[in-house]
Amino acid sequence: MKNAKLIILCLIAGLAAGLAGASQAAAEPFRKFNRGEKMTYTIEYAGITAGYSYLRVDSELTYVGQRSAYHIVNETWSNPFFSKFYQVHDRFEAFTDYERLYSLRYQKKMREGGYRHEEALDFDQEQNKVTYNNGQVIATTPQARDILTSLYYARTFSLESGKSLYIDNHTDKNNYPLEVKLLRKEKVKTIFGKVECLVVEPVLRYPGLFQNKGRLLVWLTNDSRRIPVLMKSKILVGSINAVLKEYNQGIDGPDYLVSEKK
Repeated sequence: MKNAKLIILCLIAGLAAGLAGASQAAAEPFRKFNRGEKMTYTIEYAGITAGYSYLRVDSELTYVGQRSAYHIVNETWSNPFFSKFYQVHDRFEAFTDYERLYSLRYQKKMREGGYRHEEALDFDQEQNKVTYNNGQVIATTPQARDILTSLYYARTFSLESGKSLYIDNHTDKNNYPLEVKLLRKEKVKTIFGKVECLVVEPVLRYPGLFQNKGRLLVWLTNDSRRIPVLMKSKILVGSINAVLKEYNQGIDGPDYLVSEKK
C-alpha cells in the first residue's frame, strides 16, 4: 500500500495545470480556494473499504513569514481491520500563498507499515529555492508548488479537450512538470446524484513517485467546483479507488472569483 497515499493525493484533484502552455494558464482568472472546504473519501480496495481520507482547507488564513496563507491538510488512515495487516496513517500539510497560490511551506508525516518518514520544507519564491529541514537547499522553478497545493491550484483552471495542462512541481527533492490530460466526459453516480464529470489523467514524468506503472484516472464534476468525486489507480494487483462520501463547500462558495494581482 506504500505510495498508495501519494497516488490518492495526486489523483484527488487530478488536474494539474499549466501549459498547453503557460500562455493559457496566464490568461486564466485565479479562483481562490474555498476556505473551509472539506472532502471526505473512503479508500477502497477490491470493493472493500480499507481506510479513509480527507482534504481540508482551514476556514481561517494563517501566516508564513509576512505572507497570508491557506492551510491545506490531507490525512489518510487505514481502518482497524486493514491496520491488522498494514497500518497507514499519513498527514500532509501545505501552506499556500493567498495571493499567488504558490507554495510557501510543505510538511508531511508518514506511517505506512514499518515505514516512517517526516519532512518539512520552506519555499523561497523570490530566490527560487527550497530548504529542507535537514538543511539541504535545492533550486526550483519560479512559482513552484508542492503536490497538495498543485491539486487545489489545478482546480482553478478550465480544462480543454485534447489539451494537456502542466504545473511546475517540487516533490521529494525533484522538480518536474505535473501534466493532466482531459480524456472524456462521462456521467457517474455520486453523492450529488448522477452528474456529468470530466475524466482526467494526471501524468508525472519524473520516475519514482508513480513511475508511470499504472494509469491514474480522476472524475471531476463538470462545473465550477471541479470536485473530485472518484479516483482510480491501478496497482500491481487490482486497483485503489477513492470515493467521495461527504462534501462541505466551505465559506467562500464556488463562484468566488478574483483576478490575478500583478
